Amino acid sequence: MDIEQRIRERAYEIWDAKGRPEGQDAEHWLQAREEVEHFYKEGNPLAGSVESSVAIPMPKSERE
Repeated sequence: MDIEQRIRERAYEIWDAKGRPEGQDAEHWLQAREEVEHFYKEGNPLAGSVESSVAIPMPKSERE
């Protein structure tokens, strides 16, 4: 998979994890690019994929 496709997929994952907000696509793309380029520079282009990512923690309820 090429780096642009991986950035696109990661930006989608970020958008989805944040509740699919409108109007933040540029921020999600930049965050994804920073994350993905780091792994490509380190020589592991598959790192950071869905399979290896850590889920964003859910906010604690007021009862906890």
